[in-house]
Amino acid sequence: MDGSEQDPSAMNLVVEGLADGRLWIIEAGPVWAGHGTFKPCVVCRLRIDADHIQYDVPGPRGELPTHVHCYRIWRAESDRRRKDTQP
Repeated sequence: MDGSEQDPSAMNLVVEGLADGRLWIIEAGPVWAGHGTFKPCVVCRLRIDADHIQYDVPGPRGELPTHVHCYRIWRAESDRRRKDTQP
């Protein structure tokens, strides 16, 4: 992944994650941001190293870690889907 917000593989992972229930529509912002804690990103499943920024995103299973670039794509898709469901 190159970190670009237009990364098609990251978008595919977000769409697949929303479809299979691994991801959810984001309603709130991250509860924590800081250096990576070597946990796997909930979106791309790659480890978030200490030289990357990690967001912990609140959801139905607690706060789960994600890379910043993965979060941005996930957030944009969540916002789009939420907008599509509003009357």
